[in-house]
Amino acid sequence: MIRAAGVAIIALVILAAGLWVQLAAMRADLAEASAALAGEREAARFRLRLGAAAQEAVTLDYQLQQGSGADAPLSDYLRGAAGRVWK
Repeated sequence: MIRAAGVAIIALVILAAGLWVQLAAMRADLAEASAALAGEREAARFRLRLGAAAQEAVTLDYQLQQGSGADAPLSDYLRGAAGRVWK
């Protein structure tokens, strides 16, 4: 009877150790997934900022091309500078 109880206790200790190892592995996986998710969120925020900056550039370019005074002749100096900017 005592021997059976000892074997049962040893089996429970081994089972608990196995579960502890599995729990540690799952925590490591969770930490890795959380870090990956944080990276993806930051990348999404960066893409949104990049898209907003591109939209602002398009809007400014359109204003400069179509706004009032856009058809006014430029001096040679400004024409050369604009040519370098909008190549």
